[in-house]
Amino acid sequence: MSKMLRSRTAGVGLTLAVALGLATAAGVAASWPGEATPSFWSMMRAGVGESAGTYLYDSLDDLTPGAPASGAFTSAAALLEGTVVGIEPGIAFGSDDSASTAPVVGYDTPDAAIRYASLVVKVDRVLSGKLGLGQQNGQIRLQVEQPKQSTLADLRASIGSAGHGLFYVHNALERHQAAGRAVPQALAGYLASVHLPIGEGVFVEQAPGQPVIAPLMDSPERVDQILNGAPAPVEEPPDLPSPRPPKPSDFPHDDNPDGTPTAAPVPDPTDDPDASAVDVPDPVTTDTPGPGAGEPTVGTPTLDQLRSRAVRAACTAGTSTTPATC
Repeated sequence: MSKMLRSRTAGVGLTLAVALGLATAAGVAASWPGEATPSFWSMMRAGVGESAGTYLYDSLDDLTPGAPASGAFTSAAALLEGTVVGIEPGIAFGSDDSASTAPVVGYDTPDAAIRYASLVVKVDRVLSGKLGLGQQNGQIRLQVEQPKQSTLADLRASIGSAGHGLFYVHNALERHQAAGRAVPQALAGYLASVHLPIGEGVFVEQAPGQPVIAPLMDSPERVDQILNGAPAPVEEPPDLPSPRPPKPSDFPHDDNPDGTPTAAPVPDPTDDPDASAVDVPDPVTTDTPGPGAGEPTVGTPTLDQLRSRAVRAACTAGTSTTPATC
């Protein structure tokens, strides 16, 4: 599988490059069965922009700080364990189309076509790599798109279910600079203050003991691939009708030598695509209904299991912050 990072189709040029690594589809995290109120991530990911493209990375190891760059994808600068403790306004743009630039507008103004909130993540420990700019009082701010139908007040009310987990991150300004991209002066301060989730690398347990969710990933198949080592999803080509062999009636008929027109051919019943069609009733399925909206559709590891994998990958990459454990 090629290593391609899914990004927003309706980009806003350079200004939306700050969203590198952010998938903007509905995700697979939603309310858990029996919850009285929607979870934080079910509101945070509901109705955000569609994503398109293929991925530039194939496994969790590719996200690990120090992992070899593929030439198109660069791993995170740091892997941290932390807890989401708040959400703040980040930055808003006046356009979400494919223009080369988009104006920065007030976060709460009607002109805001797309908003990026800042999740406040308390850093418990850095497991791999190192954090650069944007740390303040043991916290970082993680850029995530805010859906239009969820207000910051709504999201703050459910922040207790945002969870604790692992975050693969890179300071936005440092990532721009490392890639050699020009940074508009008007955006430099903002970019220096936030981190990007690299490769959709946010993996949290919404409550202690619950399975890990990957709220920024847009399909259960992708979650299964990254967290469980399942084969990469294969896109099946569309079904196309099989071409039938040519028939005499398909070709033009010349007039007879005496100038009289050739008699019209007798219609071939097989020329009618519906001639051999037989109505077949839809098969009766006896499968049990699939999981309801909000239930995990794939099994995922616990946070302890995922942490162990992440630390082993960091040891292999030589970027573990506790080399004695390698």
